[in-house]
Amino acid sequence: MPRPGRFAVPGWSSRAGGAAPFRRLTRWKERLSLNSPATGTAKVPAPGNRDLRLLPAAVAAWVAAAGVTRLDAAAALLGAGALVALAVGSGIASFFPAGWGRCRRLVLPCVVPLAVAAVVAVPAAALIQARTAGPVFPAVQDRASITAVLEATTDAVMISPDRFTGADRFLVEATLTAGTVDGTRFAARTPVVVIGPASWRQIADSDSVRAAGHLLPTEPGDRAVALLLAETSPQMARSADRTTFPAQVREDFVELASRVAGEGGLLPGMVIGDRSTLDASVEQNMQTTGMTHLTAVSGANCTYVLAFVFLGARAARLPRLPAAALGMLALIGFVILVRPEPSVLRAAVMGGLGVAAVLTGRGRVPLALLLLTVVVLLTIDPWLTASYAFMLSVAAAAGLITFGPVLAARLARFMPALAAQLLSVPITAQLFCTPLLLVLQPALPLYSVPANLAATPVVPMVTIVGMAAVAVLVVAEPLAVPLVLVAGWGAAWVGSVAEFFSAAPGAALPWMGGPLGAVVTGALGLSIVLAVVFSSQLLAAVRRPHHTSRRGGQRSTAGQGRTSTLVWLAGGCALGLGAVMLWPVGRPADGAWLVAACDVGQGDAFVLRTGERKAILVDTGPEPDDVDACLDRLAVTTVELLVLTHLHADHYGGIEGVFRDREVERILYSSTEPTLPAVVSEVSSQRPAPERLVAGMQGEHGDGGTYGRLAWAVLWPGNGVRPASENDSSAVLEVIIDPPDSTSGSPVTILMTGDLEEEAARSMLRANPGLVERGVQILKVAHHGALNGGLDVAHAVRPRLALISAGRDNDYGHPHPSIITGLAAAGITVARTDELGTFLVSVDDNVLRIKR
Repeated sequence: MPRPGRFAVPGWSSRAGGAAPFRRLTRWKERLSLNSPATGTAKVPAPGNRDLRLLPAAVAAWVAAAGVTRLDAAAALLGAGALVALAVGSGIASFFPAGWGRCRRLVLPCVVPLAVAAVVAVPAAALIQARTAGPVFPAVQDRASITAVLEATTDAVMISPDRFTGADRFLVEATLTAGTVDGTRFAARTPVVVIGPASWRQIADSDSVRAAGHLLPTEPGDRAVALLLAETSPQMARSADRTTFPAQVREDFVELASRVAGEGGLLPGMVIGDRSTLDASVEQNMQTTGMTHLTAVSGANCTYVLAFVFLGARAARLPRLPAAALGMLALIGFVILVRPEPSVLRAAVMGGLGVAAVLTGRGRVPLALLLLTVVVLLTIDPWLTASYAFMLSVAAAAGLITFGPVLAARLARFMPALAAQLLSVPITAQLFCTPLLLVLQPALPLYSVPANLAATPVVPMVTIVGMAAVAVLVVAEPLAVPLVLVAGWGAAWVGSVAEFFSAAPGAALPWMGGPLGAVVTGALGLSIVLAVVFSSQLLAAVRRPHHTSRRGGQRSTAGQGRTSTLVWLAGGCALGLGAVMLWPVGRPADGAWLVAACDVGQGDAFVLRTGERKAILVDTGPEPDDVDACLDRLAVTTVELLVLTHLHADHYGGIEGVFRDREVERILYSSTEPTLPAVVSEVSSQRPAPERLVAGMQGEHGDGGTYGRLAWAVLWPGNGVRPASENDSSAVLEVIIDPPDSTSGSPVTILMTGDLEEEAARSMLRANPGLVERGVQILKVAHHGALNGGLDVAHAVRPRLALISAGRDNDYGHPHPSIITGLAAAGITVARTDELGTFLVSVDDNVLRIKR
């Protein structure tokens, strides 16, 4: 018999109408047993919310799904068969006679996890077999051309522009239903991802499309079997069935919100998950402040909708079953409207399981429900294991269920209970999600907690009022306008909070990225969690370090050993974290970088990698030792091309350091002066003679293999141009880097601008109209970010990343605050040597990454 109250959770009350899946604020104090009269301190909630019996099954489901989806069809079927055999064998072994007691004890814990793994693996293997059957998969492997008939499963989404032409590109997820390859027609149901030109902008979910292109294979574990690069405009036939109704409602709401609210395009994302109108500057602000989850629908929105409908029905005195049914119908409609994104699926399924648990009298066990949700969703869609949105959603939910109440109880010792509960939510979410987020972006949002605290109170209002506007919009648009205005004010508040905190000093702290950054941050987060959970023991150890008792004349240290272990564990985590953080300082730079900005003080020195120990160097900085140390750090022994953009000392003064134990194959320079400075003449007297560059000069480096390929062209100054100053004579280079194959990146265009001032920059842009059409991904901001460099170039070429080289606390005030503000307002990420020191830029899956 289970213990009485085993499944009961404070906050549930059949007499009060059962506010089933929702925490009532009036119940939080009771739930956490805050300020107990008996002790005068907050108590940690009972472990009923930490039922871990399903944890092995959830882990087995995740491992099985992740493993099988990365195999080919034959290996997946073999693996699934092996799991079935193991599950059956363990089940049989669990019925062995009593004499086999030890064997039974070993086998029994494995029965359920192996059974769950088999349940996940078998349909996944069958899906892989079906997806790769027929002529499609061989055509993908051959990278064949195809005329395809597609059924779109998402709306078209704009992605990064074409690196060579600068033209817009759009991505559409679709199902390949039929096609022709090498004159052979076939039918299929194969998921693909399509990348097409601007003509694909109009594609919407459920559209039928015919187009021609060529197929490319995807990475193991990807949901799509192939990548289709469309070479023609789509011939579209819009479906007339009911699946287009939600798309039309979304489109109408986005149009109305853009016309009425005008808050940077944030409202459609917060209400229905449509980010198509989101301003780049608003998106950057939300990312900098750790509020990106508010730009799209997440699991929290499902909770708000379900709670509003359920509690409203109960307030209208509906019985619990009809109220739950209405809530579930509203939730299903919401999911259909916003599309079943991973986090929305997780929240919707978990909410449904919660309602079922209540109606069957089992009560609410949130962690068990989360684990069951993971198993159910991975059985339905095993490719969720590769979705960062799904992983972040599970991590946040797990943290809020297990650690959130504990943190709230600890904080309640120092502040009011309600404040403690509100503060614990963003802190917990940040702790549990940051390791995953750092894999995507190596930066720590310093003001994430206060920013989320300031924005959180209006988010439920925006969701509920916005959904009411969507419902009213279906009936009569004029009636929806006031609701959109109210929801728009809430969204504007969220945008203002993000803008305020993103402009604060140190809003995004650079941090190591990739798996190492995730592990280090996870270790730091774990140490914080342990410190909070065991804070009472740690405080007792500090206050009573020598507390002992005597039993039978001997000293007893019961409990002290455990506390000492925790203290040593916390100290070890801190030391390990410090060692890992300091380790990169003394080791050579890794092999993935494409561009390095050397910290040479108040000057420029940028390194463009061309091969193993080979590079192009643009400017040398003012001091030989600084540039020499940077090149040593990057292991550069051959400078294939040295470019002196102009002859000011902060750009050529370190030239002697470049020649220390290195081979310099070619030197180019630009200047208004008729002769070279003495130091340049001296160090180059026995080397290749410096050549004066002019627009039109170009060159290529690299073999396109391990280190990619680099091409450069001089855009300024042109023949016949007489610059007004030495700064205006600065060479402007357009550099196109094809990254190594291992980075899975598209070509990256970099614009190097020296110290070009504003008027000359405008002349350069007029002389190179193609540059404006193409755009660039990385811009070296002119003149160290000085005010006289202006923002015309940045606005014209629309970079994603701006590089600034300037000395710490320099006397010139570089970079100027207005330049930094203008770049941020344009949604351009800025990386500065005066803040980061020497840093590297790499590209991975078309994502630019910066690391020290």
